[in-house]
Amino acid sequence: MARPKSKSGVLDGAALADVAAVYRVLGELLGAANYFGHNPDALWDAISEYHGEPVEIVWRNSAQSAARLGRAFDDIVAVLKRADAQGRITLRLE
Repeated sequence: MARPKSKSGVLDGAALADVAAVYRVLGELLGAANYFGHNPDALWDAISEYHGEPVEIVWRNSAQSAARLGRAFDDIVAVLKRADAQGRITLRLE
């Protein structure tokens, strides 16, 4: 049986200037509505409402994002890890 096609999105901590940029990339990856809010609750809603092919999120240079974004990084990663644990997405921090 063929594996379902998956969609991969890359967040590059070296290139993401701020929290808004992170949410913009995630919103685009998940096909979130134009009114997608840039906060952890809105991110969870977008993940919960996503019904496309499986999604893998690779966050490269995540240590740079952690240093730049501080608490916001922790909040975003907490949502992504929760979604990963529930099998909604696959998350890789690099």
